[in-house]
Amino acid sequence: MNYSELLNITNVRGNPQFDFFIEGLAYDSRKVKENYIFFALKGLKDDGSKYIKSAIDSGAKAIVTDMDLDLNEIPANVLSVKDARKTMALFANVYNELPSEKLKLIGVTGTNGKTTTTYLIKIFLENSGYKTGLLGTIDYQIGDVKVESKLTTPESVEICSMLGEMVKQGYQYCVMEVSSIALVMKRVYSLNFNTAIFTNLTSEHLDFHHNMKNYFEAKKILFDGLSDNSFAITNLDDIYGEKILADTKAKKITYALNNDADFKAENPNFDLKGLSFDIKGKDVKINSNITGKFNIYNMLASIACVRNFDIGYDSINNSLENFEGVNGRFNKIELPNGAYAVVDYSHTSDSLKNAIESAREIVNNENKNGKVITIFGCGGNKDVTKRPVMGKFATELSDYSIITSDNPRFEKPLDIIREIRKGAVNKNYEIDENRETAIEKGIRMSKAGDIILICGKGHETYQEINGVRSHFDDKEMVQKYSYLAK
Repeated sequence: MNYSELLNITNVRGNPQFDFFIEGLAYDSRKVKENYIFFALKGLKDDGSKYIKSAIDSGAKAIVTDMDLDLNEIPANVLSVKDARKTMALFANVYNELPSEKLKLIGVTGTNGKTTTTYLIKIFLENSGYKTGLLGTIDYQIGDVKVESKLTTPESVEICSMLGEMVKQGYQYCVMEVSSIALVMKRVYSLNFNTAIFTNLTSEHLDFHHNMKNYFEAKKILFDGLSDNSFAITNLDDIYGEKILADTKAKKITYALNNDADFKAENPNFDLKGLSFDIKGKDVKINSNITGKFNIYNMLASIACVRNFDIGYDSINNSLENFEGVNGRFNKIELPNGAYAVVDYSHTSDSLKNAIESAREIVNNENKNGKVITIFGCGGNKDVTKRPVMGKFATELSDYSIITSDNPRFEKPLDIIREIRKGAVNKNYEIDENRETAIEKGIRMSKAGDIILICGKGHETYQEINGVRSHFDDKEMVQKYSYLAK
């Protein structure tokens, strides 16, 4: 595709000094090659205008920017636009031949549950014979190729490139996590979503959004952009569940556990072996190896989605037979003394609350004398408002808690812990800023029937301290000290 052709197709005004055949798009000057378009963006941490010369030296023939720059002396086509991120998303979509028009794109947004929901949808579709890609927090999957993700929702250049590759390989579906930050940053602008799913909304990313109103409005962007041929699926048990559908043109589908909905779970039952529930009016029982009340919501959302594609309940249950859950999401490890360690990614106040409550219900179902021991911390240089709330939930709902370090980043662990302690409502906790020894203590004090709930890191295999990442895996720590469970 020629540069002039791209401008014409996208209806973006520009008078190129010279035409050229586009070989690629980039917003990172280190990835620029000959005949690339370079997008000089104002980022959260950096300024793309500083790298224009480097991009041109590497072969960029066009520069797109919305910053106020002296453009006269730049030896390249310069396109000054109102919104460079929108333009980048539009260019990426067209350059990759509108891939979201050629497969069914499913977007899942919300504070918690996105990863498990996307994985469930993927296995349901694949078990029915559909080639399905996945873009999410843990990785990006195209067939057997899995690339560790750096962003829950990548930039538009990467999204469209991967969607384009899926189309080339004959994929019919792609399911992706859509973060609130991605929506604000226009990463999914111009994409055609067949289905959008809302899981829930609780306090998170307020360092970016500043307040819950802005956070909600960011999530709502996904639903406001749906066409009348699309599906909007929402959780009616969440206070924002109905509100998010207010301005959508899409067909509305609801799910819930406590309220009447199109897909309502009844007779829920869960223990350490798994969970089951009926779906009201559907004459079907869902059985799964994964457990926890919150996973009922993830399953309902996933089922509501794939039923639109005529996936049968028998196929859904068959898919669940071999599904052991997503890495770092309520992963169970049996200890020698009959207790269980559970490693979970819960790092928001509400997800921590859900995890503890689920552990409590399981303990009560399994052994009335069992205790819930919660080990958790909060990430540094992130939303500080959730810290005391997590301290409240942990001390209120657990039998005992060990408050420790997560990824302190550039903060002092004890400063973070001090913020967590402000919310403590009971004295049933201790402090150990060393995450390894905190896990060791939890295992050592456990008895048969207990659950040691280790929260915050989940699938992450590192700990970030003062900007340096060192290997650290909660599961490995459990295995290392499991012999202490006597």
